Amino acid sequence: MLRYFYQVAQCQQFSQAAQQLNITKSPLSAQIKELENILNVTLFERDTRNVRLTRAGQQMQLECERIFDILDSSLNRVMQYGRQEKQTVNIGLMSSIFWAGFGDALHRLQQAYPQVTLNLLELPPEKQKQALQQHRLDIGLVRYADSINTAPLTTHTLYNEQMVVAIPAGHSLANQPNLSLRQLHHQQFVMLKQENSAATQWIRQHCLNAGFDLKILQQVVEPNTLLAVISTRGLLSIVPASYASLSWPHVRFVPLQEPICADICALSAAKPHPLTEHILAELSRALQSE
Repeated sequence: MLRYFYQVAQCQQFSQAAQQLNITKSPLSAQIKELENILNVTLFERDTRNVRLTRAGQQMQLECERIFDILDSSLNRVMQYGRQEKQTVNIGLMSSIFWAGFGDALHRLQQAYPQVTLNLLELPPEKQKQALQQHRLDIGLVRYADSINTAPLTTHTLYNEQMVVAIPAGHSLANQPNLSLRQLHHQQFVMLKQENSAATQWIRQHCLNAGFDLKILQQVVEPNTLLAVISTRGLLSIVPASYASLSWPHVRFVPLQEPICADICALSAAKPHPLTEHILAELSRALQSE
């Protein structure tokens, strides 16, 4: 009844709600009426075409959202424990961590735990955090900027790394042994989209602290696209040092004088399952040995 009510509340129309629920309008209306009788309240004001929520109905809509969030989270937690019993671990990640040696670390991890199935799911950091809180993921792998203020999740640093300047090979600053942020004051940048990575805002804040704002001409989703834009358009970027492992043609990587953290961090529940703890410890050892 609550699912039916919530769908009608979302659609504000019985016909559309019934279509989305894959039932006919008559039983849907009957279920809503029965729910109103059980609660002894009127949830909808009805006319010939549309329905509107009463104040009690508006409160019921809010309560349904809470109930469904708790229900989904609880069921996902049960499924998470089922995964652990079957020796299955869901790991969220973004592709750039493979440039920091994660591929070899994953191979070592699988050798250390041959009985464990590792499901790798490529997700943006924000979606990883949501999935972790909903217990659909066991471990999330993100950059440092996306590990800030992630309570109630726990953060574990797996791999230490700093940001560098990615610069076209023909640029006047490309042959410098290192660069300060102030030297980049008048440059134009390509950066990862902020909805896909908190690193852009993290870098931007460091630039503001240095007295200027980034002039971002283009934002992209994938790191490979970012490097391609640098080599073709002549824009600069600030990226994790491990990007240099790609040896991208016509792009150079120059160290920054100011430290900007790009560590790879693991996110997990505050009290992870013992199997998750073992996987995290082994993954950390594997990455640190790279």
